[in-house]
Amino acid sequence: MKNTTTKIMVVDDEIGICKNVEKILAKNNYTVVHTQSAKKALEMMKKDEYSLLISDIVMPEMNGLELLKNVAKDLPGLKTIMMTGYASTNTAVKAIRLGALDYIPKPFTPDELRTAINKALSGELTARGITDQERDAIETMDVEIDFGTEAASNLVKPDAEPPAQDKQETAEFFCPVGNMSCDVMEKLGATCKTGLNKNYCPKLKAKKSKEANATSAFNPKTMIGIDQPFDYNEVVAVTGPEYVRYLDRDGFAFLPYEELKKVNPTKAGKISSVVSESKNILVVDDEVSVNNNIRKILGKNGFTVDQAVTKEEAVEKINQLNYKLVLLDLRMPGVAGLELLESIAKAQPFARVIIITGYASIQTAIESARIGAVDYLPKPFTPDELREVTDRAYALAV
Repeated sequence: MKNTTTKIMVVDDEIGICKNVEKILAKNNYTVVHTQSAKKALEMMKKDEYSLLISDIVMPEMNGLELLKNVAKDLPGLKTIMMTGYASTNTAVKAIRLGALDYIPKPFTPDELRTAINKALSGELTARGITDQERDAIETMDVEIDFGTEAASNLVKPDAEPPAQDKQETAEFFCPVGNMSCDVMEKLGATCKTGLNKNYCPKLKAKKSKEANATSAFNPKTMIGIDQPFDYNEVVAVTGPEYVRYLDRDGFAFLPYEELKKVNPTKAGKISSVVSESKNILVVDDEVSVNNNIRKILGKNGFTVDQAVTKEEAVEKINQLNYKLVLLDLRMPGVAGLELLESIAKAQPFARVIIITGYASIQTAIESARIGAVDYLPKPFTPDELREVTDRAYALAV
């Protein structure tokens, strides 16, 4: 006999996924209703009561993030879980901020799905509360792919099959951002939008690497160091061309800063910007070069930027000064997991936190958003990407 008190709505434009999920949940005696249209699902949920919504993200007509926004507005309190075959840190953070209790990348096993549902229905997972202003400011994604070409059988795994991640990580074109092999996108005849915009596509990187190997000479006009992903013109605008000439291939100067000022005192003296005290930001990263470059870039936009390169220094500044915005590196010496983010959330609950990391993963994006991070910026990033994410987060600061 079915459990009529627990009614679950499943939304996915792939009918095979809908039926597979229904089959999995039928073993737990849930009442399952499915549809291939997010708009239709919204209409159905307004007419009848449901305990949980499980929705795909990439769908035509209305995508899953748009559906989440509408649910928050019209059906507050409805528990939601998102699932997607095109997982990214970007959509993971957005989904959690929009109220999703969990975010499940496809392919998933029946046990993985059941575990997420049990946690959601039992109250173990709680939705992240945000203001209407924040919710309205979150942009829903626009993924340019061909719909309906991925076989549903490839997106729901049987219990006995080992987790696909173990296999994918050894693949030639495994993508750490999407946590999947690019073979999936190859079948679709496309490259994901995140891969194109963030320059993270392993196929594109392989091609660029091959082209780069054609010449071994260091070209400062192409890149200034691994941890300084800023182009030649950005650096020259602050320091002058002489500074770049004294950089080695890792982005470190051969001459001390005081001597570099003598090389071009007019330009080098402009590194320190006169900024407004009200636009205060803390950058926490154990790489001094990263801190310095973020300070230089955001200083041009009128921000006062403090820096911390150790856990102890970060905790001290967080406890002593109020910051409207914190840019936080995830992996630092002496920091266990997300403890520093948790300390910031506790000491300064109104501060907006942006995660900056060279070790991006779907899981850390989910957990960061649950604790309160408003955005997640994988390294390397461009100055424009840094300015965009900073301006967006600062606009929400109290």
